[in-house]
Amino acid sequence: MGASGAATLALDDFAVTDALFPAREYLAPHVHERASLAIMLEGSFDLSIRHRVYACEPGSAVTEPAEERHDNRLGLAGAHVVVVQPDTRAADRLGPSAALFSAVVHARKTPVCAAGWRIARELRAPDSVTPLAVEGLVLEILALATRTDARVERLQRAPAPRWLAQVREELHARFLKPPPLRELAAAAGVHPDHLARAFRVRFGVPVGLYVRRLRLDWAAGRLEAAEPISRIAFAAGFADQSHFTRAFRQHTGLTPGEYRRTYGREWDLV
Repeated sequence: MGASGAATLALDDFAVTDALFPAREYLAPHVHERASLAIMLEGSFDLSIRHRVYACEPGSAVTEPAEERHDNRLGLAGAHVVVVQPDTRAADRLGPSAALFSAVVHARKTPVCAAGWRIARELRAPDSVTPLAVEGLVLEILALATRTDARVERLQRAPAPRWLAQVREELHARFLKPPPLRELAAAAGVHPDHLARAFRVRFGVPVGLYVRRLRLDWAAGRLEAAEPISRIAFAAGFADQSHFTRAFRQHTGLTPGEYRRTYGREWDLV
């Protein structure tokens, strides 16, 4: 699955994996033979599947049908994910839960995360009871995820409109000097209010916050070298270094200086 570290347990009907993914990695379009339910414990990634992008953050869960082409873009902190994959021959034994794996289902906040953490602890420190414990936790997760719950959002399966994908591409290309919302809307042929609402529904955040995150990710890359932090802050569009520091810490959990000391290239910092 592209993980940098993983612990996997094979049960009769499931493969269960506790996986760690590296920061800022991009997993190019690919497919999995098995369907999967991914529970995000820490970090984040954007999942692009069926022409939609799902922001998978801590506490969220998402299902992917088997052989469904998708890609993943990891966040600055990488990702810690528990993945449940039913055996391809086990559909008749899953009962109502089988339908869960036939669609893309995304929940931003879900109670299955608590059981996901318990699985992670079992897999990292296994004993003779671990298979029984994990199997019970998997069945608990499937029951919770399958049951109708107002906290679980079954998103539309229809493809995203092409104009919205083009807006996102334009923001990625021009995030340091983004065009006004009205200009983006005019190019897309929609009203600015409609663009703002549709963007937030599809990508989970407003346009402005999305652009700010792109700038902060870009700034993180620049911080790895010896360029002055104040210059990076200005180039990223922040009024001053203190504003940049607050935003960067909120985004990454580290100040720019702490990030540089942790991830900076030593030969650039002499």
